[in-house]
Amino acid sequence: MHATSNPENDFKESLRECVCRQWETFPYYKKLCEKKGLHLEDLKKAIDNEEYYILPGVASMAFKKSRGLTDELNDLSGMGIFQVSSSTSGDPSYVYTHADEFETIRSNYQECFGIKGVSKAIAFSPTVRILENLSKKAAWMGKQSYARMQFALEGGQRHYSELEFSLDIHTMKSVVSMVFQNKPTFNRLTQEDLIESLARSEMKKELLVLGGVVLLFTPYLRQMKAGQFNFNDRIHIVFSGGGYSGRKGSIRGDKISKADLARNISAVFGMDERYLATNFKDIYGFTESPAIHEGYWNRDVEDFMFTPTPESRVYIVDPETEKPLRQGKGLFKVIAPCRNGKPSAANISLVQYDMARIFGVKPNYQVTRFSHISRFQTAGEEGCALKADAIANG
Repeated sequence: MHATSNPENDFKESLRECVCRQWETFPYYKKLCEKKGLHLEDLKKAIDNEEYYILPGVASMAFKKSRGLTDELNDLSGMGIFQVSSSTSGDPSYVYTHADEFETIRSNYQECFGIKGVSKAIAFSPTVRILENLSKKAAWMGKQSYARMQFALEGGQRHYSELEFSLDIHTMKSVVSMVFQNKPTFNRLTQEDLIESLARSEMKKELLVLGGVVLLFTPYLRQMKAGQFNFNDRIHIVFSGGGYSGRKGSIRGDKISKADLARNISAVFGMDERYLATNFKDIYGFTESPAIHEGYWNRDVEDFMFTPTPESRVYIVDPETEKPLRQGKGLFKVIAPCRNGKPSAANISLVQYDMARIFGVKPNYQVTRFSHISRFQTAGEEGCALKADAIANG
């Protein structure tokens, strides 16, 4: 008989290989560990004991271009690309990603956005070709760059045979506007065209997915009325990238109440509220980490309830000490080894400056359910244990 594979042992072996490689390859990570009085043997012991929270987390802000730490945080020797955050804040993150890991992330996004049995989707986002142009403009240090949002859009293209975007480039008009104004002209999905498309799907009893950026979706939703459609469980809503605060890069809008949004979606599309728990989800991921988490609407907490992926371990930690918590709210820390054991960036253990609340936790501090994700209020220069430049230059 063949021995049955143990998922936790497989995870430990993969993590041990990645952490050893990260220690050897990235001076930044070694320095971070030594500042905490930890050596490689301590890290191995923590992994053996499944005390993964002991592994110091690199601050996500360390990957910001302005930090000047690209060479210390990325292994540029192999063939790969820079993942670059899609934010238009002017200070994006750059994370080098080798080809095989690149394909893993793209596959994960396709799985998250591709709803089984559904062939038609409307994406409230720019088209892939717009993101391709933005990705090209973000190229740096002679390396190709790839906007993280493009993974989601390409995942949708791979899955859906019929995919419509809310924003595209108007080719003919752009030829003229580029000459006189040096900027393209865009085609935006009109409210009338959206209503017509939805009505056709409803009449044909098609399964349909609406997805993309919540800030681009809500202006359309606000112009619809309760009872306008009767999809019930034949419609799925999938958002990604946050924006509930009313800010997403250069996109600005009103702050969005998630509870009101859920109720409006249920009312407008004729979806029984019990189906929100299976058909209304949010995807939480960020450029600095390969882990992608799915959260479904939970009426009891009036927010999305997320669960870690099998390939990652999640902790909610104290913002000052990075010690793991059993209850309450803290910073989001994720441990996610790469599949080939050879990390191309020092992002195996990462602390993201987002807060999350614990709703399920194991005795060893591993979080099994989390919700109420929000941006850490002092996620800048002050108030955090892991100041990127202090670690690099101390």
